[in-house]
Amino acid sequence: MIINRLKLKNFRGFEELSVEFHPDFNVVIGINRSGKTSLLEGLRIGLGSFFLGIDEQEVRSPLIRDNDIHFVTYEHSREFQFPVCIECEGIVDGKHVHWLRERHGKKKGTTFKDARSISGIAKYLQFRVRLGEESDMPVLAYYATNRLWQESKKSGISETKLGRGYYNGFEATSNNAFFLKWFQEKERTAIQRKKEAFELDVIKKAVSQCVSGCETIFFDFDEKVQTIVLRNINGKEFPFNFLSDGERNLLAMVADIAFRCVTLNPHLGKKSISMSPGIVLIDELDLHLHPSWQKTIVSNLKKTFPQIQFITTTHSPFIIQELDDGELIKLDGEISEYTDQSLEDIAENVQGVENPQWSMKRKKMYEAAKEYYQTLEKMNKDTASKELERLRNRLDELSKPFAKNLAYHAFLEQKRLVRESEIKKT
Repeated sequence: MIINRLKLKNFRGFEELSVEFHPDFNVVIGINRSGKTSLLEGLRIGLGSFFLGIDEQEVRSPLIRDNDIHFVTYEHSREFQFPVCIECEGIVDGKHVHWLRERHGKKKGTTFKDARSISGIAKYLQFRVRLGEESDMPVLAYYATNRLWQESKKSGISETKLGRGYYNGFEATSNNAFFLKWFQEKERTAIQRKKEAFELDVIKKAVSQCVSGCETIFFDFDEKVQTIVLRNINGKEFPFNFLSDGERNLLAMVADIAFRCVTLNPHLGKKSISMSPGIVLIDELDLHLHPSWQKTIVSNLKKTFPQIQFITTTHSPFIIQELDDGELIKLDGEISEYTDQSLEDIAENVQGVENPQWSMKRKKMYEAAKEYYQTLEKMNKDTASKELERLRNRLDELSKPFAKNLAYHAFLEQKRLVRESEIKKT
């Protein structure tokens, strides 16, 4: 399953937007409020149309909500704009498909009649699964920025593979409690049978490939622990709650994707993570990650889940630096060259950061020094006494940032004394 194009109309901050996607990996960039998260939300609703064909109680198709409606503000009113349209083109189960979700008024719901092309395929795939046939089901999941903290209130495990595999897939809440309970039961069964299920082996492999320094994970049944434990390559063990936010976030996300792969496509066996198709949305891929992990996360996800199309957002130049041609989407301007570029060049030319080599403190000091010299030049024998006093006060202000740099502060003061002396002589 691949999405090739998304068109949004009157959706959130977008009056109109059209985006084409790379079939493998996509990273969306832009300044804050440029619409990165809104784009993912539009995709979530569009791709969630697949769930219209899955009649499991746990699986629901996202709707266009009131706060998704674009509005125009006038002097004394706010007018909502209709219709709200989410239009998608892609490939589902080997077929080129076009579908549409709309909303035509505040009191009207989200349409589904123009999404039958994709929901019909989902319905057919579900029919085949229930007949016991082997069908490659697409993995569909969305990981929002609050994915580590906002836990779903439901933790019951569905009896069907589609119910488990698509449970909470396009919700913004975390799936951790649901996965933890499943993992615990699988580990207990493996201990009793003295043989590890292939599902556990696949998930552990995915985590070890994506989480730097991880050898494996396992469930610790000690009554004082009762959680997943990470064992690193040095043999040290860390309960899930003892890990850093970045480690927990990445481990939970990768394990969840792998869990969906093995659950939806058990017929693929140990190849389920490498052969399962699907689309995964991740808001702020760099969330809580150390820069060294940011440099490897893209290649690790590609290697671990090669048949899944990823659409992510980021502010990290480290992540941009790791992309191939065609994998970067910029919402607020043209894309400059980013492959094989330095971090400084990416920050300046791609992300629009001025003088990325300088800290803001250094930049302010440079501007202050520049104005200091310009102010000195304005002081001469023809300068009125009041203006001369104002310039002297300004020099006092400009020299403050350099107070801790004694050598340069003394240099500025010397320049000022020389100038004052020249004025007195004339």
